[in-house]
Amino acid sequence: MSEYSTEIKFSVVIPTYNAAGTIVRTIESCLKQSYAAHEIIVVDDGSTDETEQLLEERFGNKIIYTRLYKNLGPSFARNKGMDLATGNYIAFLDADDGWHEDKLLVAKSILEANTKIKFLYHPFTQEDVSTKKLPEGATIYTLPFIKLLNGNVIGTPCVVLANDKSFRFETEMRYMEDYDLWLRIGYRNKIYFINLSLTQIGRPVLSKGGQSGNKWKMRKGELKAYTRLARLNPLFILLLPVLYVYSLSKHIYKAITGK
Repeated sequence: MSEYSTEIKFSVVIPTYNAAGTIVRTIESCLKQSYAAHEIIVVDDGSTDETEQLLEERFGNKIIYTRLYKNLGPSFARNKGMDLATGNYIAFLDADDGWHEDKLLVAKSILEANTKIKFLYHPFTQEDVSTKKLPEGATIYTLPFIKLLNGNVIGTPCVVLANDKSFRFETEMRYMEDYDLWLRIGYRNKIYFINLSLTQIGRPVLSKGGQSGNKWKMRKGELKAYTRLARLNPLFILLLPVLYVYSLSKHIYKAITGK
């Protein structure tokens, strides 16, 4: 990425695994953007369904399709897409989600006005965003790092990152790998967000069928993300007991209340 470039170019990265039933709608939401994506990169994480044939027939050279030789997990798949990206910003989307048609246009206007932003996100919703009318402008907020330690409030399909080669997911993590990356980025960079729901998710968070469906594995992923904070600063070791107790308390509370 050239630091002198002024044009905003979004590389959309979509990992997919056996999502032939939903990914067409996902890609179409990218192609319908009022500000066109620079490229749409689909990383097939070893699917065993008809994904490859379907995408070739429906989209051809409208997308960049690459296939992994076996299922290696979302971290590896997203990293592969990021390695291929030639835009100066990367926007993530999952294979069962979709965007408001002005998602990239809104992001573009913010990034043009705030060239130092490396991390921008917004909320998600299960409601239909295709017909949602957006306000004229969006207020930009910052998420303090201390608040990010409370837990992951950032949905991956809602994130736009600067195309920085130091921003990569930890491939050994299959759960909360996104939270781990947000913590690492947020420790050294400001995280900005706007309160506009521009992503429609295909299923509730922590519902069965998705990567986040196993609540205990997700909790262990959060604990692992906390443990890895010590790599950023050894002083985090002093904070780890508090973070562990807080995380496990949340898990127990949700198990008891069913929330």
